[in-house]
Amino acid sequence: MACGTSERDAPPSTQPPTTQPITTTTSQPATTTTSAPPGTTSKSTTTTPPTTTTSIPAEVTTTTAGPPEAPEIVEIVIAEPAGIGTLDPINSDGSGRDAPALTTVYETLAWTSPSGEVLPRLATEWSISEDRRTYTFHLRQGVRFHNGADFTARDVVYSVTRALTDGSPVVSQRARNLESVTATDDYTVVFELREPSSAFLFEVADPTGSGFSSILTESAPAHGTEPVGTGPLRFVSYTPGSELVLEPNPDYWDPAALPGYELLRVRIIENEQDRVSALESGEVALIRTDTIEAAIGLFGDPQLEVVGTPAWTIWLHAARRGMTADGAVVRAAWLSLDRQGLADTAFAGEAEPWSTSHPLLASGLGPTELPGYQRDVEAAAQVLAEAGYEGGVSLELLYPEQEYPEAFFDVLVASWAEAGVRVEPVPVDRATWLARLVTSDYDLTVTRHGWYANPYRYVLPRPGWQAPSEEVLPELIPALTDLATASDEDRSDVFRRVQLLEAENGYPFIGVVYVNTHHVYRTDLITNADVTGSVSGDRRGLYLSLAPSGQSPTPYG
Repeated sequence: MACGTSERDAPPSTQPPTTQPITTTTSQPATTTTSAPPGTTSKSTTTTPPTTTTSIPAEVTTTTAGPPEAPEIVEIVIAEPAGIGTLDPINSDGSGRDAPALTTVYETLAWTSPSGEVLPRLATEWSISEDRRTYTFHLRQGVRFHNGADFTARDVVYSVTRALTDGSPVVSQRARNLESVTATDDYTVVFELREPSSAFLFEVADPTGSGFSSILTESAPAHGTEPVGTGPLRFVSYTPGSELVLEPNPDYWDPAALPGYELLRVRIIENEQDRVSALESGEVALIRTDTIEAAIGLFGDPQLEVVGTPAWTIWLHAARRGMTADGAVVRAAWLSLDRQGLADTAFAGEAEPWSTSHPLLASGLGPTELPGYQRDVEAAAQVLAEAGYEGGVSLELLYPEQEYPEAFFDVLVASWAEAGVRVEPVPVDRATWLARLVTSDYDLTVTRHGWYANPYRYVLPRPGWQAPSEEVLPELIPALTDLATASDEDRSDVFRRVQLLEAENGYPFIGVVYVNTHHVYRTDLITNADVTGSVSGDRRGLYLSLAPSGQSPTPYG
């Protein structure tokens, strides 16, 4: 069942009632034998009472005793679209498919909210040196791992060292600036960096739990098969490609965060239609859809709640080589973009115009606040004419086939044509597209991006994707250096200045729209599903918020 009760053992069997006479008989002498103490003999006493026999037919129910009834288990069953790639954080690629386990069983020293705020978790506070090279974390005391071991600074050193030594290349790359990690006492950890950075905190507070951010214990080394963490949910079992089973951790350091269910079953259902069918039949209480069409098809069902959150964004890129080497051509293309038309037509209203940021990120500027993001066809045509392109320009738009709706390109081509930017979409296989992307062998192209905790990643030039920043916008280099080393207090302002600098100069990439991802749940089975944190790849908030019908939900966090 999707949400309800289950029993771990079968109920005892009960035989049907039988009809038989009740007979009471006293016809033989009653003999009582008393055992003598050691060294003595026993004696018997015989008494012969009167004999009475009575025979009465009666209805008698005979029950065969079985094992005691097992307690009922309150469980919730949901579905995810992809199987878990690894249960070990150091082997995760951070894509989010491992998040059902990594973000619930394990915990990080700090975590990043969807708004970009870094908040305490296993660390209660931290400080960063003025030169941005030393990070000191003070740890929460009284925390235990699921196997009962105490959480101390030694576990942090073990987890980070193991990730650097045995982790995947992705993990090693993310930690390339880390010089050392040291436990100065049982509840203090110091990280030393090779180069100054304000971005290191986001690596420690990675909401996906991948890399060296998750904290493990050396006392339970089977991290890839039997994960043991300090998280609010404990690992029960995982059947690859089939089901992950979790249960609340009764010894969790924050009892108020625990959910009301006793078992959570996460079924893996890769086919979207099968997922929808399981939801409609009540086999599962919640799903995530792959397509906007599937979500729209569930609108209006009184038993279903459909929740959309801005999960991924589309960016457009100009190589700034060949026909787009002239910045005027790029500015004209960006000025004539019809973002609203893309949101309404290509994505059926389940998207919103946006910039090189995220709608939930508190520090970012949206399209209404950035120059060149408001559509102005006349201004775009004038830019071309002043640059000597009275007859317009012809460009190619390279893209990986079958990854975007055809209506997306229809709207793009039509909106650009109004300003004299003639564009021919050129679909290619993904391998070919990627090879040409990283060598800037294209005029225009398109990419998809998710939510980033570190705002630096929204504005960072992608080497090889376009002409070097030194050629395109030299002023950007010192601005990015300022962003990389900005204090927590200054980071938002510096990030906005970089956004403005890129927008004013028609930088080679630009944000277009953010597209919703949808979760759908049955309101007769669960009363809440907080999907806020899902934009960051974190499943912890969602899983803890699931409340069986009639129960109050757990707040996100």
